[in-house]
Amino acid sequence: MDEQRMGAYLALIQELLNCPSGEENDVLNRHQELLDEGFVQVCEQRAAQLQGEGRENAAGFLRNVAQAVGAFLAREGTGGNQQGVLQQFWRQLLQAERQSGGDEAAVHQVMRQNMGLIVPTLGDTIAQFVQGYLAENPDEAEGIANLVENTCISIGQFPYGRYAEALEIAIRGYGVVLELRADNPPKRAQTLNVLGLARSTQAEMGINPAPNLDGAIAAYDQAAEIRRRLKLEKDLSTTLTNLGSAHLTQAQRGINPAANLDRAIAAYDEAAQIWRRLKLEKDLSMTLNNLGLARQTQAEMDINPATNLEGAVAAYDEAAEILRRLGLTRNLATTLNNFGFAYRAQSRLAGNSSTQTQQALENAYQSFQAALDQVEYLRGEIGADSEGYKRNFNEEWNKVYLGMVEVCLELGRYQDAIEYADRSKARNLVELMATRDAYPGGVIPENIRQRLDELKIAIAQAERRLQQGENLDPEHLNQLRQEKQQLEPYKPLHFDTMQALLDEETAILEWYILGDKFLTFILMPDPPLTPPSEAGGITLWTSSKEDRDQLIDWTNAYLKDYYTNKDQWRETLAQRLEELPKILHLDEILANLFKTFPTCQKLILIPHLYLHLFPLHALPITIEEGANMEGGCNSPLQDDPVGAQRLRPIPLQDLFPNGIAYAPNCQVLQQAQNRINQRPHFNQLFAIQNPTQDLQFTDIEVEAIQTLFDPHHTLKHDQAEKTAIDPQTLKNAHCTHFSCHGYFNFENPLKSALILAQSEFTPPPTPDDTTRYLPLKKGKFLDLQKCLTLEDILRLDLGNCRLVTLSACETGITDISSTSDEYIGLPSGFILAGSPNVISTLWTVADISTAIFMIHFYQTLKNQPDLAVVLALQQTQKWLREATVTDLLNWTDGCEAISSERQEEIKDVIDGCISIRR
Repeated sequence: MDEQRMGAYLALIQELLNCPSGEENDVLNRHQELLDEGFVQVCEQRAAQLQGEGRENAAGFLRNVAQAVGAFLAREGTGGNQQGVLQQFWRQLLQAERQSGGDEAAVHQVMRQNMGLIVPTLGDTIAQFVQGYLAENPDEAEGIANLVENTCISIGQFPYGRYAEALEIAIRGYGVVLELRADNPPKRAQTLNVLGLARSTQAEMGINPAPNLDGAIAAYDQAAEIRRRLKLEKDLSTTLTNLGSAHLTQAQRGINPAANLDRAIAAYDEAAQIWRRLKLEKDLSMTLNNLGLARQTQAEMDINPATNLEGAVAAYDEAAEILRRLGLTRNLATTLNNFGFAYRAQSRLAGNSSTQTQQALENAYQSFQAALDQVEYLRGEIGADSEGYKRNFNEEWNKVYLGMVEVCLELGRYQDAIEYADRSKARNLVELMATRDAYPGGVIPENIRQRLDELKIAIAQAERRLQQGENLDPEHLNQLRQEKQQLEPYKPLHFDTMQALLDEETAILEWYILGDKFLTFILMPDPPLTPPSEAGGITLWTSSKEDRDQLIDWTNAYLKDYYTNKDQWRETLAQRLEELPKILHLDEILANLFKTFPTCQKLILIPHLYLHLFPLHALPITIEEGANMEGGCNSPLQDDPVGAQRLRPIPLQDLFPNGIAYAPNCQVLQQAQNRINQRPHFNQLFAIQNPTQDLQFTDIEVEAIQTLFDPHHTLKHDQAEKTAIDPQTLKNAHCTHFSCHGYFNFENPLKSALILAQSEFTPPPTPDDTTRYLPLKKGKFLDLQKCLTLEDILRLDLGNCRLVTLSACETGITDISSTSDEYIGLPSGFILAGSPNVISTLWTVADISTAIFMIHFYQTLKNQPDLAVVLALQQTQKWLREATVTDLLNWTDGCEAISSERQEEIKDVIDGCISIRR
């Protein structure tokens, strides 16, 4: 496939994605010369990429297009003889299955080459083929049944798109096989079991869930009846476990829940008895875990809650004992997590004594703690180069942290709660930073890695022997754990260390969003304040469910307008920002903060999930009219006793004379503080200047800023290519400034980028990687390999840098799809690369105002060498917010960093407010 045709395919796909609903056929008809098997294949590949990026609707749309075009090609390819084409395709699939000896990859390769032929009508072709085959070979019924079944299993497991169609083909094929095995009960039960699995998978995908679950249960019931009659106990227990899971899924979907849960429990119980009898412990542990879930679900539905929770705990306990003995860490972590939630549910039973409630909560705490120990062990097994897998891993196990934080709250252990909440955030970033800071290049030396592996094995063996009741010296186990902790770069942060990050005038506000509420932790310094704070330097504010619902609604409306209606977003921004502090109850929280900590002068904000996207420091807070803001902070008013005329809103940051800073979590804050203390110099500049040459005031901005540094190294216009960025120059820089266009990729955050020179193409170049090119307006494409992407930034070394400034659009946006709050965005890349401070933007920014802001900011920073970045930023924000046109003109005239010619350019446009955006 040549590069020009591939580019044409990609352009057509983008046109289809962008066209109004109902006009798809018109677009396809205008490009009939592109409708071939190659287009279908590229369409499916792009759909798979979109699905991997979380864009399910766009992926489904492209799959439908591929199916329609594939069916069209199949009809047209042989004069409308679609059946002939499908028959040939089916024979190729059978041949791949037979010749490969059952290797599903061989079948999948044939399918990938014929994506347009993966259509449900292939099931009719299977039936016709078998009928014709048996007419010629009547004695080979079981042989062809076995081949068809195995081929259909491979088809049903196709991982490259067309999942629903592939499953439907498999299901139809199983139907054909069942007819052939009417007189072969053992094999018939085998086919019924795989049929049940296929229908259950369809239900999980949301394809006619109720009918498919009914079909799955019917298939499992028939298979179980046969296997029970034939005393095929191992196979019977497998089918019973599957049957129980189908009934449990029905109950969780609200389909006759009481009856379905009873049937699920009965199936699991029978399966467990068989596994015990056969001494198949691994299978038994899985069934017991499912049994516990079923009983726990019954309790949640208020069906004999005490009895069912007791049964759930017993099932989990037996499963955990087996899993410890077998060393199945992942399964053990899952069971211990379920254990924790079961104990937590026990703590809430009506009629509990205070002792029973406390004991159940203690049990839950210990279970979640044990689960997290297993999760940490599993995480240690992941390779250093598997960041994508680590992110998925964190999201999978974030549920354990959520459960632990809830239990800590109910136990009143606020210090533990903030530890676990903070630890769950930005884990990948923290671990990578710790490794880079501990070892040159971020690579753990082989001898240390080998010793860590030895310690993991020794600890696991010792723990297993202790669980089995062996009389071991616990001190030896503790020594192994201590040695392992000392060698590992990542070390969990405990409350006393978190508190040590604060000076006597600084507090931290840290948010944590749960399933039914959100929390605001207020962390204050030690020694105790006057008056003493609750729980030793920490207080907690807890929202209602209604507050959380309002926060989600507000966020959705904000983001919808930002991405679909920028004009409306700008017009309503001020009003929206007035609503957010009310939803967050900031007035109440700050009033309590100043009551407890009246000398607080600085605030550090640690957001969670989508709160990273909002300018929390700029939210309007109500204070009393006439209050003096100089030299101190003023407590906000929660209620106005004398009338609205006494109140006025001010930005949150104006309440804190020493400024407001942000951090992803306390561990990143600690590492940033360590770095800034080791880097006293701030005179060498590296800058990127207007690489796309369409930002007039970017040139003025960088020309002015570079006069404040000696030496400075600037890549200007066409010079600012990716290949021209010298790693050593970057490493030597104390300040790195990017003045250009920026781009955040919500579908694939690692493809977010700063746009450099020579990165736009028309038409697109060789499309060896379709994720490399981003469609732009007017038929242009952006080559991300010629931009500085987040992937590139993660590999930089900014070992001497004190500040990175991203003077471009949307550079502060992070990936809000990450449920584990991994803080994935351009700032995290520069933090990992070594910078303790990163300045970025949350939305598109105007060229002229950005240039003025940046020049003033750097002037402030350089004129006051001891001034913290956060204070220089705050002073500049306040100055620009309050500046009049006259103020701006006077500042321009007096700014020595700006040449006289450039001063005139700025003054000419201040009144006109030209707003080219970066």
